[in-house]
Amino acid sequence: MAEFSGPFTGSPIATQLQWSRMARRWGLDGVHAEDPGSTALTVVGNSTSKVTVRPGDAFVAGFYYHLDANKLLDVVTNAGSAARIDYVVLRADMEDGEVTAEYKTGGTIAPTLTQDETGIYEIPLAQCTVAAGSSVVTAVNALDRRWFTDRGAIAGVSGDGRPAAKGQLRVEGASLYLGDGAAWRWLASTGLEEGSYTPVWNAGTTAFHWGTGATNIGRYQVRDGRVYLNIHVVVTGNPVGLPDPIQVTLPPGYPCSPAHRGILHFNLQSVNGEGSAIGSALLFPNETTTKIARLRYSVQVGDTSDAIPKSENVLTNSPYNIRAGDILTIDGSYWLA
Repeated sequence: MAEFSGPFTGSPIATQLQWSRMARRWGLDGVHAEDPGSTALTVVGNSTSKVTVRPGDAFVAGFYYHLDANKLLDVVTNAGSAARIDYVVLRADMEDGEVTAEYKTGGTIAPTLTQDETGIYEIPLAQCTVAAGSSVVTAVNALDRRWFTDRGAIAGVSGDGRPAAKGQLRVEGASLYLGDGAAWRWLASTGLEEGSYTPVWNAGTTAFHWGTGATNIGRYQVRDGRVYLNIHVVVTGNPVGLPDPIQVTLPPGYPCSPAHRGILHFNLQSVNGEGSAIGSALLFPNETTTKIARLRYSVQVGDTSDAIPKSENVLTNSPYNIRAGDILTIDGSYWLA
């Protein structure tokens, strides 16, 4: 067993292999480009016996490559009876100590990339198809196969004025932005992996539960300033009839925004022959920011076009006398405070 660490004064980076192994930890192999639409190191079929590699920059096996002008590569004549699939590659040659753009022939399938860190190391730029008996690659037969490498995310301070480089990721506080060349566009903000809690129920000042052994679980996830919530209840008892609307707690530590009401959905399914009710689970932040304050369902008042719509609150005994086996589900999302 051998151990190496460096570079230190007593253990410098002394070989290209040591450099390659270290530099490959800094970034992935690939072409440096703002986006796939960039022409950096693209390969163009000229309908001749040569293809053109356009200027650009890349990393190959931890080594830097720069091409400052078009490079022409010869297409090997296809002496076979079937179309041949070739590659244009960037090839790091550890013996010669250089990276070059090369034309690599294949067969009825594309050639295998050689990736030997002590010898030849290749990454693809394009796939070229050459007809039987031909040495010509047309534009449509030079397919882009470039690998790209990233520049990593950068930290930012709001209003710092840094240009929004195209394709650049930026972390600003708890938010992630993407540069599009003109502005930093918000992508996401930090959230919370899925969590669960036991909802607490009440009607007015009276707390109640759904029976011994009842299923009563809340599941939630926080993402981009919103809480995604599901509450699922399977009743095992017969709650006492209470005159006030049913309320239930939101996930602890995640109150709703006091700026506006939020609306989720609920379904109450009776297995005791009373059908089902579908309606809205409402947040009334002027009353409380820690609970769903009402479960309301629509009722029909008259059957004429000028009849006034109306909704009613769900109580423990209205519109159904909630009993064992009934299922209550609340699902939706709300804005965080």
